[in-house]
Amino acid sequence: MQEVRLWEVVNEDTLREIPSSQIAFEIRLEDWLAKDISLLAPNLLVIGRQVRTDFGQAIDMLCLDNVGDIVVVELKKGQTPRDTAAQALEYASWVRDLSHDRIVEIADGHFNNADSLKAAFEERFEAKLPDELNLGHRILIVAESIDASTDRIVRYLSDMNVPINVATVQHFTDSDGRRLLAQVFLVEPEKAEAKARTSSKRRRYRTMSELQELAENNGIGELYSQIRVGVRGVLRAYAYTDRVFYFLVREDGTLRTVLIIGATPHEEHSGLEFTIHVTRLEDQWGVDMDRVNQWLPSNSRELSLSGWAGSSEEEKRNAVGFNGAFQNGDEVDKFLYGLRTAFEASAKT
Repeated sequence: MQEVRLWEVVNEDTLREIPSSQIAFEIRLEDWLAKDISLLAPNLLVIGRQVRTDFGQAIDMLCLDNVGDIVVVELKKGQTPRDTAAQALEYASWVRDLSHDRIVEIADGHFNNADSLKAAFEERFEAKLPDELNLGHRILIVAESIDASTDRIVRYLSDMNVPINVATVQHFTDSDGRRLLAQVFLVEPEKAEAKARTSSKRRRYRTMSELQELAENNGIGELYSQIRVGVRGVLRAYAYTDRVFYFLVREDGTLRTVLIIGATPHEEHSGLEFTIHVTRLEDQWGVDMDRVNQWLPSNSRELSLSGWAGSSEEEKRNAVGFNGAFQNGDEVDKFLYGLRTAFEASAKT
């Protein structure tokens, strides 16, 4: 079992531990997750709550990830360790055979509107709803704490390549009465997703580790890693295609792509290819084109909107920015310094 401890800094030189406190877990946490599932992962969309299975039980939450795979989210509510794992596996056996039409039906019932899954998916991930859904699935058990028996069971299943994981979510109240949540995964999320995709029919999507390996094979691994490490705590990230991963930032509870980094070299300039959407950074942090341009290498060019024919005016507006390639570590450091400075200044306002 993994325990989380938090401290607050008092008067610059004193630490005071923040005590954990109990919550009405099964009620409060499910409501919080329904409003902001990014507490568990940045690439999830809730499509159903208390979803009835064909054998009469109800799945707490059903989600789609950014590639259209199903994620079963089950809250541990007073169950024995054996019940927790067994029930999650039973749900997964039912989810495995859900058809595209059945998934759309479940989602439309959740959103209370026909065609709402398509709109919600595009809003959440800024990508078209895949033609094929549920080519892979995984299980996520959520609890305030996990006993040693459940820990052993889940680790064993994971080692046997069953796509299952546990997230412990703990509640804290600081000295000012502010309520805090802390989350820890039993299995590293990237590894858990990789296990799900190993058995998936969808092979064109890669994990972050696979993209790192691809970048290294292409001779840009150090630059790629430098960006990955440098944006931690500033932007959110997930692997999306064979050649690119997206760094994401939350905007009013939704995800907005602001930076795209390629794991394959730029065709014209070689080096680490990037695309940055300045409009969204301006909305969030108040930085404009001229300022962002100062962070970037000399080969940067303003994005062309010519390929956005048929897109909405909002999509065209959000395409405004730059693309180019970082060719050495100094260029990456300059960019990261500008990015972090803008982020920190925004956080103070």
